[in-house]
Amino acid sequence: MGILFRRARLDDAPRLAPLTEELGYPSAPARLQARLARLLAAEDQALLVAEDGPELVGWAHVQEFLSLASDPCALLTGLVVARAARRRGVGRALVGEAEAWARARGLTAMRLRARVARQEAHAFYRALGYAEVKRQVQFKREL
Repeated sequence: MGILFRRARLDDAPRLAPLTEELGYPSAPARLQARLARLLAAEDQALLVAEDGPELVGWAHVQEFLSLASDPCALLTGLVVARAARRRGVGRALVGEAEAWARARGLTAMRLRARVARQEAHAFYRALGYAEVKRQVQFKREL
């Protein structure tokens, strides 16, 4: 049986947590489930998963990005493939699913961000036809 690509469900939360940690974002299961519930309720976002039998082997989070300074586009806010499932086309397929979601919404461009240190991810995105358009510094302040 092959890998199934589908929209995430709330009951996926326990299987999404280890993947999210692989991406470098550990979080308590209850907090992850609460974030997932909010995301699933948002019409302008989609969380797509790759399922291989009982295992989730990847996820992609895409959302519609609106700005006064530019035309609407899709923003790929997260992509992770389990280490054991890499180099099998899972990431490429998840990006393709995210792009299809964006096209269905009438969006004509996809943006994404990748940490400067993630050189392997940069090469992956370039191989898919993405071009680096700028570098920036991210700031944060707790409220």
